[in-house]
Amino acid sequence: MIDINASQRHLNNLPRAERGTDLGHPGVPAATGGENWHNGRVYLRLRSPLVPFLLAVVAFLQFTNPSRAWSLLFWGLGLVLLVAYYWARQMRDGVTATRRLRRTWVVVGDPLEEAFVLVNSSSLPVLWAEAVDGSNVPGYQASRVEAVGGNSEKEWTTSVVCRQRGLFTLGPWELRMGDPFGLFTVTHVYPETRSILVYPRVVHLPPLQLPLGAAAGIARSTRRTSDPTLLTASVRDYAPGDPLKRVHWPSTARRRMLMVKEYDKEPSGDLWICLDMDTAVQVGAGEESTEEYGVILAASSAAEWLRASRAVGLVAFGVQAGLLPPRRGQTQLWRILHELAAAKTSPDWPLPRVLREVAPSLGWGQTVAVFTPRLDADWIGPLLDLRARGLSLVTVLIDANSFSRSNRSGEEAGSGRERLSKVRNLLAEQGIVTYVIAKGYPFRALIKYKRRRTEFKVLGTGRVVPYEVEEEVG
Repeated sequence: MIDINASQRHLNNLPRAERGTDLGHPGVPAATGGENWHNGRVYLRLRSPLVPFLLAVVAFLQFTNPSRAWSLLFWGLGLVLLVAYYWARQMRDGVTATRRLRRTWVVVGDPLEEAFVLVNSSSLPVLWAEAVDGSNVPGYQASRVEAVGGNSEKEWTTSVVCRQRGLFTLGPWELRMGDPFGLFTVTHVYPETRSILVYPRVVHLPPLQLPLGAAAGIARSTRRTSDPTLLTASVRDYAPGDPLKRVHWPSTARRRMLMVKEYDKEPSGDLWICLDMDTAVQVGAGEESTEEYGVILAASSAAEWLRASRAVGLVAFGVQAGLLPPRRGQTQLWRILHELAAAKTSPDWPLPRVLREVAPSLGWGQTVAVFTPRLDADWIGPLLDLRARGLSLVTVLIDANSFSRSNRSGEEAGSGRERLSKVRNLLAEQGIVTYVIAKGYPFRALIKYKRRRTEFKVLGTGRVVPYEVEEEVG
């Protein structure tokens, strides 16, 4: 049995950096890394001992066989070495570099942008400066070579359109420079890393009619409970063990015997979203995969249900056992998006096992929506056990056949369609509502996010000033 309260305590105990909020959108978890990065180490190294060696050889020759040629060569090599070292010292002490993440959170399809600033406070120019980046954001390339004059600065922007949701790392990075003679290298090392979470898209769903559980909202129920709720149903005779706080005193006085209150069990209509994150059943790659479709559909279902003022919970067991108890409100949506953004598939949690593990934690009268590309029927038995516990069920089958490689033989394709049809028929025989989503479904953005970002404007005097821009993204 999975402990829901333990999962919630784990979420609440996350460091503030992992569950902070973006000032432009209250309640939106923000990726860390909005500040400038400038806490680096600096190294000055001689690239090759050849020049000092030649200098020593020339000095020896001059000492043993004095000649004007050796003298000129000695002073020439010495002067080159001295100038190169001084130039490198200026780059070591007078050059600084910073990078800033312009958007603190992004959704799949958004551009990820960073601003780099190279400042040279020395009088000597930097002829080349190579930024070498170790970020692991897919498709992101921040490495480049720039030059900057003396007592000046250079700014550039790097960007990439995020095509994959997940938790990624920006950095570490370093800045490499050299003197004009190529004798010394100066390296500014920035070992610090920043995490950025790319959230899944929230889209318009196809017309899915999810069951409401026991009822749609607060209503009277045929089930009675002794636990206090908002609705008092009736009174009954006092029984040993009933607490005195539940005694209904007006009825007790009227009937001259102890009477206690009974309450209606309030139908919750809460929704549990159960996403199959079993590696063995996933097909496709990148954006066009059953895994990504499942995440998008789960996120979109949560958004629609929460907008209808329902409580929504999440079950997504992969590398991490992601479980969020049902709650209402916009904050819950961002909790779910945060969980789905970092979710990764694992072979350790096949869907039948997940359904059996979470069954004791699901309350009576709630709805369970299962999103899976599984073509086997081994999970239908555990699913029916949930209905026996008083839960309403709906399944969304992600058609794995449509994500398979086009070079499959006709026999393999026919077998896949037959297995999908068998699962649908079994669910239909049990009266479970089933929908099928195939590859290529036209997703349209459901939610437009408002966010602020900083832009920079150059005045006529040459001064650069920042200003805030508010934008909508979907």
